[in-house]
Amino acid sequence: MKYLSQLFIFLLFSNSIYSQNEKIFLTLDSVIANKVQYETLKKEQIKKLSNNLYDITNKSTTQQFRIYKKLHQAYFTFNYDSAMVYALKLLKTANKKQDISLISYAKIKLSTSLLASGIYNEAKDTLRTINANNLPDSLKLSFYYNYSRLYFDMSDYYQDSFYSDNYINIGLQYLDSAIVVVDKHSADYFSLSGLKNVKSGKFTNALVDFEYLFENFNITGRQFAIDASTYSYALEQKQNIPESIKFKISAAIEDIMLANKENVALIQLATALFKEGNISKSSEYLKVALDDARSYGAALRKFQISQIQPIIEATKLQISESQNLRIKRYAQLVTFLSLFIVLIIFLLFKQLRKIKRAKYEINESNIALQITNNKLREVNLIKEEYIGYFFKTNSDLIDKLENYMQAVDNKISTNKINEIRSLLSKNKINQEREELYRIFDTVFLNIFPDFVKSFNALFDDKNRPTGLNTNHLNTDLRIFALIRLGICDTKKIAQILNYSDNTINTYKTRIKNKAIVPNEEFEKEILKIQSI
Repeated sequence: MKYLSQLFIFLLFSNSIYSQNEKIFLTLDSVIANKVQYETLKKEQIKKLSNNLYDITNKSTTQQFRIYKKLHQAYFTFNYDSAMVYALKLLKTANKKQDISLISYAKIKLSTSLLASGIYNEAKDTLRTINANNLPDSLKLSFYYNYSRLYFDMSDYYQDSFYSDNYINIGLQYLDSAIVVVDKHSADYFSLSGLKNVKSGKFTNALVDFEYLFENFNITGRQFAIDASTYSYALEQKQNIPESIKFKISAAIEDIMLANKENVALIQLATALFKEGNISKSSEYLKVALDDARSYGAALRKFQISQIQPIIEATKLQISESQNLRIKRYAQLVTFLSLFIVLIIFLLFKQLRKIKRAKYEINESNIALQITNNKLREVNLIKEEYIGYFFKTNSDLIDKLENYMQAVDNKISTNKINEIRSLLSKNKINQEREELYRIFDTVFLNIFPDFVKSFNALFDDKNRPTGLNTNHLNTDLRIFALIRLGICDTKKIAQILNYSDNTINTYKTRIKNKAIVPNEEFEKEILKIQSI
């Protein structure tokens, strides 16, 4: 976990560097994408120069030297083998002319090619054959600069503290000699002074030199790439990493656009990006530099790349493995969270089902309770109504019985036996029964005022019973009124209404057959009729 945290900070910082130079990175990527076009232009240039080789033997040595010089310049940073061929032809032609100045020039160019390939001993041997005292100032600069570069490169190559420091000191001595021969107000002076301060470890002074150089002189071409690379190193040592990266990129862009295969700037950029943690870009640019080194044919650059490339690729692999590990852990975490969420959803769903079931049960209970309450209210209402009428009716019956008893007693006392029979006639009983039905109707309709209307609704217009009165019940209505009161037994209904069982059944069947609801549902519909 500690490693992953460090790696995260590492990558975060590298992304910050990239974001600060994003535009120039995009420019570099675009230039690399068009690299083949620049190389094609270079090849066309070389092809034009090579046309001058036709019938070269018939040309003068001066013309031959001029042609070989241009071809060496063209091949110098494009192909090592070809550059060496024309450097040697330059030397051979100069020897033919027996011109010391031209021979020295050819040897300096030969040493330059040897240095580019890292062939230091041969380069040193070549430079030793040159007598500096016989050189014009224009060649002295190149002569002393090549000598300083020889020892600076050997210092970088061997990396042994004893030899490295010694080589640096010797290189600085030759660099001082080069500085002496240039104008103190020229671009060469500030370029060499900046290089001297870098090699001396005086990076602040180096920054001053290069800033003055870039502000006051129009440096272009390969020289810009060289100066920008050296300046970027000084910036890097002063911890100005974003600006250092910027100038390394600028140098690399210049080299690529010039089809310079001896592209040191791109190697330095890849190394710097690796240090800053941008492994992907570092690997990408190093592969381009390696392709250039192989194309150029210089062993030194391939060696330099071989020193860092395995480290970059190993780090890239390590980061990839770390990312895969993180992805695996994230996947495990996501899987765990998904299962946890599924479990939570399942529990919630289960709980919701319980709540839904509980709500349903509560609702059913409330409905049942409401029905029970309605029935209780209905029963209480029936009790109140019928108890009141019961006492009144009983009181009336008692009064009538007393009157009957008194009348019978009077008739007996006066020996009017025949008149007693008239008091007990059937008409009197029927009248009393009708009075009882009237009281029943009144009480029932007080409790169920919409009974007749609801009863009628169970029939269509064609079969609806006629002659129904909302204030009075007929026999049909009384049968179903008793059923509505909960008296469903046919015998009890027959006893109350003074009919036979068959008669009651006949009434019920006849009514049900006319209804718009099925026979078996008719009484259920009657029971649904609401009380007040």
